[in-house]
Amino acid sequence: RDACKPHLVYGEEYFGDVPTSMFTAFRWMLGDFGTRGGKSLVIAMSQGYGWKFDTMFVMWMIIVTLGIFNIIVAIFVDSTTTGLKTNDTKRKYARQYERKYVKTKLKELVSRVLVVLQEH
Repeated sequence: RDACKPHLVYGEEYFGDVPTSMFTAFRWMLGDFGTRGGKSLVIAMSQGYGWKFDTMFVMWMIIVTLGIFNIIVAIFVDSTTTGLKTNDTKRKYARQYERKYVKTKLKELVSRVLVVLQEH
């Protein structure tokens, strides 16, 4: 009974103050659950705190995973939408230029035909 419980020791080391807790939470978001000695923090906390820790940990991982996935999807959708708008604008200007070009060339052709017809 005199031995220190691992979850209390790790709790003090990795969650002893706010900055350290924030850094540990950040590491967990990235999937780094290890201690400096290479042992699993999650297992130590789970064995020490039981189902309460397990529940909070699972909820945390679901929120982080879905949140990051949501951000990635939002960036992809935004980029795709912006790209499509840009392409539509380019096509619109290309069609306008093509119409003007064809109209100009037709006028030139008609003018040449009229000149040839008047010469004969």
